[in-house]
Amino acid sequence: MELSSFQISKIELIAEYMSAVMELYWVYSETFPEHKKFWIDMADDARKNVEWIRSAIERIKENKIDYNRDRFNIEAVRTSMNYIKAQIQEALDKPASLSAAVANAMSIEDSVTKKKFYEIIKEDNQEARHIYQDFASENQRQRERLSQFRQKIK
Repeated sequence: MELSSFQISKIELIAEYMSAVMELYWVYSETFPEHKKFWIDMADDARKNVEWIRSAIERIKENKIDYNRDRFNIEAVRTSMNYIKAQIQEALDKPASLSAAVANAMSIEDSVTKKKFYEIIKEDNQEARHIYQDFASENQRQRERLSQFRQKIK
């Protein structure tokens, strides 16, 4: 499928959003050294999502999977990304409590932007369905891990 520069930039915006999430989790890993491994693992999951999004662009260009043109509202993704960037700055300026950081991460992981980013592809062939299901499952696993961590620190 031939992607226009606008379509590529739309998909790249989702990768930028996930990069911001990764950065926030790295900041939390420094803010909460006693829970560094947990936050680094969360950041690594976000990094994997960035890589997946960028590889999806290549698969779409190679006609292996189809792009879901109507999936994302650019302004909603930008708004979400600006929120994440504000959280990064806030965490750097005035570190939050661990429970506030976890609540913030839960909000991010539960957000529509994060839960549905893999819907940039259509599930119209076996490869696409497999990719879609893998990332839907991975997202659910991340949310469950965060929920378990939240229970552990209560």
